[in-house]
Amino acid sequence: MNLGQKQKLDYYVGGGLIFFLRPLVFVLGHLLRRDHEHRAGGAVCVQKLVGGGSLLLAFPALLGLRKQRPDAEISLLCSREVAAFAETLGVFDRLIVIDDSSPLRLVRSSLSAWWACLGVDTVVDFEVHSRLSTIFSVFTGARNRLGFFLHDVFWRRGLHTQLIFFNRYSGSYFFYEKAMELVGAEPATMAECGARVREQLPSVPAARPAERTCIGASCSDLAPERMLTPEHWRRVFVERASGAEARHFVFLGAARDRALAEEILEKARAALPQHRYENRCGELALPESLAELAGASEYWGVDSGLLHYARLFGLRCLSWWGPTDPATRLKPVVGLEEEVVYRKLPCSPCVHLAETAPCRGNNLCIQNLFEPPQQGDPEWSPYVV
Repeated sequence: MNLGQKQKLDYYVGGGLIFFLRPLVFVLGHLLRRDHEHRAGGAVCVQKLVGGGSLLLAFPALLGLRKQRPDAEISLLCSREVAAFAETLGVFDRLIVIDDSSPLRLVRSSLSAWWACLGVDTVVDFEVHSRLSTIFSVFTGARNRLGFFLHDVFWRRGLHTQLIFFNRYSGSYFFYEKAMELVGAEPATMAECGARVREQLPSVPAARPAERTCIGASCSDLAPERMLTPEHWRRVFVERASGAEARHFVFLGAARDRALAEEILEKARAALPQHRYENRCGELALPESLAELAGASEYWGVDSGLLHYARLFGLRCLSWWGPTDPATRLKPVVGLEEEVVYRKLPCSPCVHLAETAPCRGNNLCIQNLFEPPQQGDPEWSPYVV
């Protein structure tokens, strides 16, 4: 199932279930009068079905929960894509994976997940928009069900027992941490988080003679408008590495990112042949890629999970932003060397605010970083539905 199919399923099936379930939950809540007091103890299930990068933004809050409840079982309900990120964090006792590759597998794995989650004391729903995640929280029968609400997500009232306002224009990490504060957990520091991830990795390569820069040129299917073109990357290399001594650039990513990385490398080699370039996309599993990243001195990339790992490791970071606002994703880190390239257009940010980017893939916000509009040119050309 692709992202659009999942969104439609969540909207229509989740909406129908909420319509019928909400009155019943209100009645049962009134009759049972359960104690929803926040207190330590009992199993905790965290729900994060989409967005490995978002899970990393929640990592300080999650590690704080792990430290506050070292003996409690903490599980994560997630998709297969998010599970790969979760395994690198060393926080969860078990991962309960939803297989959404087909409707039949989605139903089967959801029933299995529901059975695995029965009896948990607390559910923390980190999905901001999902209706089905809310339904799942209710069916676990958890005493406390924490979640977020927006102005257009009023239907969660009464289904979750505690709701936190989620402001999409503020740092999302702030609200993940507030959710954990409700159960008595203080967020861990970024240094603690980086050390925790390093503990889960295979051996980190030793220091190299040449300065090593890891590059993440790709991102997930959610808003590919975040990416730079190969020509943009050529200009980055010319601007940033023309006068530098010999350096080693390593591209990291999945197998599907390999062709893009190779196209970028061809342009970089032609422009700056004195440097060494390596395409490791698709060659390394995520833990191995992170070990490679942890042994680097610098990271260049777009808004993606690799950037958040690089920040945890304390690398010098250079990142480019367009459809997402860096202020909502980058938690301030004292002492971190970081350069963020972002020039706001009226339509930015659009990710998480619009179902489809208004430019329909013509990412003017990224292009604007390299070719600012001339006097008299329109700053943006919205797609009109």
